Amino acid sequence: MNHPETRISAELAPEVFEKASRLYAQHQNETYSLSELIEAGTEAKIPPEFIHKAVEQVQAEHIQARQSVEALKDVAFMSLIITTLFGWMAFASPCHATISQINNQTTQVK
Repeated sequence: MNHPETRISAELAPEVFEKASRLYAQHQNETYSLSELIEAGTEAKIPPEFIHKAVEQVQAEHIQARQSVEALKDVAFMSLIITTLFGWMAFASPCHATISQINNQTTQVK
C-alpha cells in the first residue's frame, strides 16, 4: 500500500520550525554565537538582517519580561506592607478603645 507524504501548509511551517528549533535547543542545552545563528539562517534562506532584528526583539522582550516581574514583586511587597499596617491598626484600635473604656469605668466606680 502506498501512503502519500504528509503535507504541512505554508501557514504552519514557520510555527513548526520555531517549535522544532526550541525543542532542539532545549535538548542540546547549548548557546550559539550570532555568526552561528546567521549561518543557520542562511541555510534556511533567512537573510542576516532578519536574524539581527529577531535577536534584538527577543532580547528586548526578555528585558521587558524581567522588568515586569520585578515591578510585580515590588507591588506585591508594598501590598503586603500596607495590608500588615492596616491589619495592625485595625487590631490595635479596638484594644485601645477597650482600655480607655475600662479606665473610664474604673474612674466612675471610685
